[in-house]
Amino acid sequence: DKIDMLKNTKKTARLVLKNFSFLLILFALFFNNNTNAQENGKKFIGFIDALEGKASKGDADNLVELKEFDQIFENEKIKIAPNSSIVISFIDNSILTLENDSEFFVEKFDKISVEPSFIIVVPKGKFVFESGTIAKDDKGVMKIKLSDAEVNLKGTLISGAVTDEEITVALFTDTTGNEGSIDFTIDGQTTTITESGAGINLSGDNVEN
Repeated sequence: DKIDMLKNTKKTARLVLKNFSFLLILFALFFNNNTNAQENGKKFIGFIDALEGKASKGDADNLVELKEFDQIFENEKIKIAPNSSIVISFIDNSILTLENDSEFFVEKFDKISVEPSFIIVVPKGKFVFESGTIAKDDKGVMKIKLSDAEVNLKGTLISGAVTDEEITVALFTDTTGNEGSIDFTIDGQTTTITESGAGINLSGDNVEN
């Protein structure tokens, strides 16, 4: 699993470098659509940068197949099929990679407030997240909710997985060289990780650092 996390971390790092200039182009292309989306009560927060296999949004009665460059909105539930992977680029320059029967949605995304906030919910699956400007803001709140646990990030890159049996999270140096930190909280108890390569494995009632 650690080898897979490192592979995903390197893959995400390459995508961050590739996507920087690409994001600038796509922001211009999406500007008009973004305005319309806001007017229709949906907040545009990013787009699908890469998709291998299949992914969809919605519920069982109204599933919509997704494709590369589709826009992503706040509170859209997205499912990644088995043997598939997806890369989401958000408008704060953060990048989320998920694979193999994963699910996620963005509970909150506020980039323009004095205290910006970004909350992602991952009920199940494997992921790598490279944090953007919100997590690097001194007043920013960046959270990833994993089943019964919650991870608070400060300007960093993390890899993790959520299954019925366990939750794992590991901290890595991001592509800008920033190591950052994470606070892992479950049942009111918080563990802080500041060392690259360190992580937490929560299995049943046991927590291993």
